This record gives sequence, C-alpha cells and structure tokens, in this order.
Amino acid sequence: MKTIVVLGVGLAGAPLIRQIMRTIVLKKKGYKMIVVSPTTHFLWPIAMPRVVVPGELVDDKVLFPLDATFKEYPTEKFEFVLGHASSLDPAKRSVSIAISEGASRHVQYDTLIVATGSSAKDEMPWKLIGDAERTIERLHQLQKKVEVAKTIVVAGGGLTGAETAGELGYKYAKHGQKEVYFVYNHELPLSPAVIDSVRKQTQTELQKMKVKLVPSTSIVGVKTQGDDTVLELRGKDGSSTTLKTQAYLPTTGVTPNTAFAPQEMLDGKGYIKQTRSLRAEGYDDIFVIGDAGNLEDNRALAADAQAGHLIKALPAYFENGELAEYKVSTKPMYAITLGQSKATGQMGNMKLFGFLVWFLKGRFLGTDKAPLIAAGKMTLSATFEK
Repeated sequence: MKTIVVLGVGLAGAPLIRQIMRTIVLKKKGYKMIVVSPTTHFLWPIAMPRVVVPGELVDDKVLFPLDATFKEYPTEKFEFVLGHASSLDPAKRSVSIAISEGASRHVQYDTLIVATGSSAKDEMPWKLIGDAERTIERLHQLQKKVEVAKTIVVAGGGLTGAETAGELGYKYAKHGQKEVYFVYNHELPLSPAVIDSVRKQTQTELQKMKVKLVPSTSIVGVKTQGDDTVLELRGKDGSSTTLKTQAYLPTTGVTPNTAFAPQEMLDGKGYIKQTRSLRAEGYDDIFVIGDAGNLEDNRALAADAQAGHLIKALPAYFENGELAEYKVSTKPMYAITLGQSKATGQMGNMKLFGFLVWFLKGRFLGTDKAPLIAAGKMTLSATFEK
C-alpha cells in the first residue's frame, strides 16, 4: 500500500485532497491518503477583512466543517489525523504528528504534500490561529473591540490592511460614527509592486470614506493602558508620536507554517525551498504548494494556481512518473476591495475597471464560492465534477 500524506486543508490543500482521492486513491488499487490538520474546519481568509466588522458576515460564511466531505471516503483508503506536524525526517519518510490530546504519532509516507500555509503575525485571524475554536474566539474578541471603540487603527499597508481599512471606513468613518486610522510605511497604500494608479485610487477611495491615512510611518511600540492601546509611531523622517485606540488591527505580514521541516529545507525566511516542479528542493517525494513554499509570493491566487497544477499533473506522475513543470506567473494580478461599493485592481501593468473587480470579488468576497472550495469541488479558477 502506497501512502500519500497531505499536511494542511486550506485554500490549496482542500481541493487537492478531494481531486487526488477521486483521480488516484479511489480509482487505483494500492493507494491510501492520510490528511493531517490541526483543525476540523476550512477557513476562508479572503473575506476576513469584512468579517472583523461586527454584523457583516456570520461565522459560517468563512468556516466550514470538513467531516461532510471526508466521511465520503472508505476508511481503508482515507484517514484524517487531527494534529499538527512537529517534525519531518525525509530520510525515513516519516512525519511526527503532535495529536491534539497531547500524544504524538509517526506517519510514514511514500509521497508527502505540504500545504500547511502561513499564520498572520500578532495572532490575528486573517489566517487560521491553530484551530477553528481559537480562531473564532479571537475573531469575536476583535469584533467586540471594534463595536465599542471610538478610534480604530489598522496597521500595515498591504492588501489585507487596505481592505480592512476600507471595510471599517465604509461602515463607520464615512458616517462619522468612529475614527478609523490606516498606518502604513510607504508614501502610498499597498506594496510598490502594485502600479501607482491603483495605489493612488486606493488612497483616494479611503479618503472619500474619511479614513485618516498615516503614510510613511511604522508602529514601533504597543502598550496597553486600561481599555486603550497606545501605539508609538515613528515616521521615516525620524519623528515620533503616539496614537490611542480601543481597537488595534495589525496586518503586518505572515509567517510560514514550516517549523516542522529540517533547517536545510528552508530558505532564510523560513519558507520551504521549492522547485518549478513544486517539489521541495532536493526531494523527489515531497511536494509543496501555497504559502509554505518560496516559489511565489504569499497570495491566494498563487496557492490556487499551484494546487490546480498538481491536481492536473499528479495522475500522470503516479501512473508513469511524468511530471509537468509548473509555470510561474509573470503577470502580477491584484484585486482590492474598498468597502462594499468600491474596488480597484490590476492585471499585468493594466489597471482594471473598479466595477469589474467589485462585481467579481467585492460583492461577496468569495463567500459564494467558499463552500465548494472547502469541499474540494472547485478552486478559484476551476470547477470539477461534483
């Protein structure tokens, strides 16, 4: 019996699990899949900037139980292990799993697929925080803080930060109900990888919603003072000031969930070194997709594309050893939702019509597709036989 072990059930892992079960494990003799995850639920991260706003989206729009899908599979062909990978021994083809109850277990594999994703810094629920229960607990804490706050501060100038500031500005700032600040360390919102026309429109739309923009500034200190959080701000010119808030929402990046991997498999930032065949560098029996790998930026579209590639490529690989090379996209694509009525974005070096981005993403933030992606019946870009 050949064992395929999959670590992770996120945006990249969930569709791959179902499709590899259908095209390989259930179709051919001699295969079994073991899925390892610290959570029993799939989290839909794309909608989280709207979810943190109280009353906008309920929990079950972004968290989906996996048991409905997994119970379809015969136990002799499929096993779900609730826990997280604590160490990996590639020489022995073995993964050590820390089980939720405190025990540990060693799982042998013939093929390993790493789809462990990443975690948001500062224990923010932009990504899963351990398990579904902890994520929901933290989310509800933030919603309560936002609800009672007079002043809200969003920090970090990336897509999550801009979208969160937009959602809060749309709900509160433009009506004068609450002050919403957006602190970021560039002159314009978003990464310099985004074209200036998109960054300037993001700035303009946030200003129209009366979000108070604080550019070219970093947060260098965070202190709790009763029910308030006091932020120490430092400008690029060296100036310092403080800002008091009752709801602080940092969006300052992610950390790859790769602590289990041997140091020699990782690059200097902790990502697994990933080849264009989506293998771990130097290991023909280990595949890596999504945020855990270093081949592409940590974006949903990259994770989706990598999962889609392996879904197509692995049947031939298991049949005759052939493995098509993954083509890294050289055309940057960004879709930025700014509140519930505005959006902007780019494809390559071309700015997209805001209405198009709003229609495709901004209306629902993908919550209309999320249940099918959680069930593995589609990716962001492809729908499979149900």
